[in-house]
Amino acid sequence: MCSPFPLLLSPDPQQVLQAVQGLVADLHKDREGMLEVFLGDAECEEYLGALCRLLAAPEVRLCSNVAYILGTIAENESGAARLVALAGGGSGSEDLLDSLSAMLTWDDPEAVMNAAGTLGSLAETGPSRQWLLQAQKADEIVDKLRGLLASADEGTASNAALGLARIAGSQEGRVKLLGHPRSQHLLRQLIASLRAEEAGCSMNAAFALGRLCDTDLGLRQLFALPEVPSMIHALVSMMASAEAGGSRNACFALSCLAANKEGHDHVLQSPAFPRALDTLGHLLCAEEQESSWFAAMTLHVLASQPRGVMKLREHPDLEHLLQEVAASETAGQELLEEVTGTLAKLWRLPKPPPPEAKVLDSGSIQVTWESFRPQSSLEINYRLYDGDALLYRGPALSYAFAGSVPRQEYHFQLCLEARGDRGPYSDATVLTREEPVPSCPLDFHVTGRTATQLKLSWAPPAEPNGPIKHYTVYRGEALVGSTPELSCVVGGLAPSTSYRVSVCACTSKVQGGKATLLTKTMSLRGHAPEGLTLLVLGRSEIFVTWDVPKAPLGRFFNYELCLNGEVVYLGTARSYMARRLRANTAYTCTVSALTSAGRCVSRPVTKRTPRDEYSDVSSLDLKEFLCVACSLWCHYPSSGSGQPATASTPSETPEFPQEPGRGRGNTGESFKPSPARPPRAPLLLSRRASKPWEIKSSAKPPGTPRRDPSLSCSRQRSQETRAAGPSKAAPLPRDAGHPKQRAPDAKSLPRQTALQPSGENSSAEPGALSRRLFPELATVLPLGHPG
Repeated sequence: MCSPFPLLLSPDPQQVLQAVQGLVADLHKDREGMLEVFLGDAECEEYLGALCRLLAAPEVRLCSNVAYILGTIAENESGAARLVALAGGGSGSEDLLDSLSAMLTWDDPEAVMNAAGTLGSLAETGPSRQWLLQAQKADEIVDKLRGLLASADEGTASNAALGLARIAGSQEGRVKLLGHPRSQHLLRQLIASLRAEEAGCSMNAAFALGRLCDTDLGLRQLFALPEVPSMIHALVSMMASAEAGGSRNACFALSCLAANKEGHDHVLQSPAFPRALDTLGHLLCAEEQESSWFAAMTLHVLASQPRGVMKLREHPDLEHLLQEVAASETAGQELLEEVTGTLAKLWRLPKPPPPEAKVLDSGSIQVTWESFRPQSSLEINYRLYDGDALLYRGPALSYAFAGSVPRQEYHFQLCLEARGDRGPYSDATVLTREEPVPSCPLDFHVTGRTATQLKLSWAPPAEPNGPIKHYTVYRGEALVGSTPELSCVVGGLAPSTSYRVSVCACTSKVQGGKATLLTKTMSLRGHAPEGLTLLVLGRSEIFVTWDVPKAPLGRFFNYELCLNGEVVYLGTARSYMARRLRANTAYTCTVSALTSAGRCVSRPVTKRTPRDEYSDVSSLDLKEFLCVACSLWCHYPSSGSGQPATASTPSETPEFPQEPGRGRGNTGESFKPSPARPPRAPLLLSRRASKPWEIKSSAKPPGTPRRDPSLSCSRQRSQETRAAGPSKAAPLPRDAGHPKQRAPDAKSLPRQTALQPSGENSSAEPGALSRRLFPELATVLPLGHPG
């Protein structure tokens, strides 16, 4: 069978008419197949150009059929794109819109209907709709389509509504319609078309109105019309119609109108609103999922405002129907999202968590609770009860009241309240008001500090709430003690350490709030004795010396010397001779300055005594002995000084050297040690040490208990001294050149067995031991005369 398409290019009008009639018949039989063959023909552009030119033919029937063919081709996206490209290609078809616009005013209803339908098809796809809106004839075409909405021919009015609805499908099209000089007339015509008997006209008009309500400009123009109540009534009637397309478009238009606050009020105030809820509930149960979705979407929009929530809650069956759809296994995902969203807004107020209550320092009781924001956007009021008594009702999140009675028990409960809804009561919060407590002490600060102590001070609390009995002091969480005073000293602290201390006031019944501060003790740097020196003298003696602290703390009492952790000396001298030590043994020495501010310990110094490998002291090297003798010599004053060998007697309290013009005993001043004097006195050795055999050879008196031979001679001599009482030392020989020296009082010396201070036996003849043990040194260093 020959194709009718080439006949469109024939110069014979009869053949062209036969070709057009054949195309119309084929489109009625198989539109999809016919369009596929036509658009796939190699001469398709030539045939389209011929059809566009035929719109200007003088025969009305021919033009009407051609418009129908072009409208069907424009419904296909590829066909619409070819028509747009052909119209802009300069093939004579640029007059396509002019011809279609002119046909809208013809007297032939069928031609007008086909022309309006073709324009509606061209406005369906994006590129062709944009081409239509940018044409010079766009405003004229919109105005003619508006006028056709009131046409007596139902098909013409339907196609006109279809063209306007498709133009409103884009933002540019809505601006074009609402910016038209006769846009108010357009809105009125669309509202009037909602009551059209032809279902397609009302359906398309509802879609166009819904699109125009999506813009603020469209809503403003619409709300200015008095036809809005009749529009809502007409949409509700369309929802209840049996035609599914009209029902869905009516739901769409109603939801677009209710999305705005003012439009929402218009919908709820309409007398047709109860009927709308009944219809939406019926559509929820429709077998067609698309109709159910449109109904659920409209209900979700109506529940977006608090008044809508209240209206939907008042309906007897609507919430139950929503729950049934939510539990359905056949409901689609999109439908379930709309239904569950609406149910969340319709849920009743829940049971709130219990409130929190506390007693303020002033004695008032403050009750607080958590905020609750329902999805229904309803305004929430909180109701606070004490038992059955209503204490507060309002939107605040806390409530405080004075005049509470001590030892009284309160039961606080909370419930949520919204318009038309009140939730259940929360669990009770039980509070018993105790006795009023004192407030925190004021002006809590540190008035003094040392390396081991802190002196704290404070002022009474501003609100004692009763007689203050005492103040309790804490170091961290540990209790330090209590005092009725406004200050205290916290001791036993570590140097250079941070501490958190607190104090609180206490009445006879309760303890008040704590005042807390963070402070730090001072460091020991410069407070301890310095220059600790240990000089090993053979295998059993070590001579220890030290200097005064650079920055002493407080008033000085004594020095405390420790060897391997054992206190061996307590006094004011700054040297000590440790005797009868073990050979080949390490001795760690520390010296502490004991002052009114505490104990300041020096850095430890360790020395080891030599091994016991010498049979006699005479085996010492001469050079080593000279070094030892010179070192000992430097620690004794000259013969003309008139001072004892030690810095002072233990019975006297020495004073630290101080700078000129500064007072004594000021802990804030830094003291300087006295400059070392040049050695001017000969070496003095203990007489007791120079004659060790005297005690061994002496006969024991009768009745004397047996003594341990391991005991030292120093202990025996000390026991004899204590038995006989204090005795004066024997005077030195005249050739020694020394003044008389008095031995310290035995009561002031530490009672020890093996260790003695260096100045204990200063009355011995100087150089006696050296002459017996080292006779060859007499010509080198004459002992007994200044060097």
